[in-house]
Amino acid sequence: MKLSLPLGVLMAWIIRLLAVLFGLLGLVILLLFGPGALDARYFNPVPPDPALDALFASPADPVLSEGDLHGAEDFEPGPDGRLYTGLADGRIMARAQTGGWEEIANTGGRPLGLAFSPDGVLHVADALRGLIRLDDGEWTVIDEPGEFPALVFTDDLTILEDGTIILTDASGRYGYGEYMESFWEGEQTARILAYTPDGTRRVLADDLAFANGVAHDPASGDVFINETFAGRVHVLDPASGTLRVLIDGLPGYPDNIHWDRDEELLWIAMPSRRSEQLEFFHPRPLLKRLLRRFTDVFGEPDLPARPVMGLAVNRMGEPVRVLYGPEDSELGATTVVPWQGQIWTGGLDRPSVDVFPVPPRLDETAPE
Repeated sequence: MKLSLPLGVLMAWIIRLLAVLFGLLGLVILLLFGPGALDARYFNPVPPDPALDALFASPADPVLSEGDLHGAEDFEPGPDGRLYTGLADGRIMARAQTGGWEEIANTGGRPLGLAFSPDGVLHVADALRGLIRLDDGEWTVIDEPGEFPALVFTDDLTILEDGTIILTDASGRYGYGEYMESFWEGEQTARILAYTPDGTRRVLADDLAFANGVAHDPASGDVFINETFAGRVHVLDPASGTLRVLIDGLPGYPDNIHWDRDEELLWIAMPSRRSEQLEFFHPRPLLKRLLRRFTDVFGEPDLPARPVMGLAVNRMGEPVRVLYGPEDSELGATTVVPWQGQIWTGGLDRPSVDVFPVPPRLDETAPE
């Protein structure tokens, strides 16, 4: 005996099923594109190179730690022989070779990158105040922040021998304190700007994934810039604006970079290891939108380890020295700079400055 549902009942069940399906579809669309949804972009960086990652295997301990220097985000050796840095509270500090830090100014903002012009004037990339310089104890604003195309995230700078300032604007969408939003979105709106002594401003390169550190080699005229969230460093021709990759597949996210004139090496600070789990979603923007909704409710996933990581490469992008600090560190180093025969490290959120011995060259052979 066959059982059959009356047509009306069957149609009612079909309508209910369709209503549930359309309701679920509507919920998914709301999660993907509704208010507060992540504006996820397609982004597909080169994954970490296992050969580079393997270099960071033997942690070293600092030989010196100097406190009361919260947020020493960048170091810059000055023409007077002192080491300069900017702190989270706006102070600009200078350290004598014999020891002791002295406050020389306060930007009233958040100083990040520092550089000296050929005439010895201190310039600062201040995340809150823009591009500024210190003239006879007073700050002069060269370029103010604002909405794009004004400066959005003034980050780092280097000054060429002719006085041209090369500045990184890390994002055209997100300002200071919003770097994780930039990472999640996978947006590529960073710019490299040039300011000539006659006051002209021009864009050298754009559409970059959080352009952060910048440095230059006076001997060759090359400018080095990085893309933090792409895990790579470029060589930039300041005349044409053309880029070529110096090193890719870094095991950490590059931050400040520093050209060591004595050894002719580029030091790359990496405040965090790469998150391959999160980067899996970069080329899958719809999945990334859904994942971000879950993190809004349940919190951010665990981030990778953040030991002190510094890599020195030559002009060909070949690793020469590796600095690797204790693995139990929770706050990575955003700057790694050789000074007075040691390696000085600081970080955006680190409470102190830590000093390490210069690591051996990778091409040195062990004594027999």
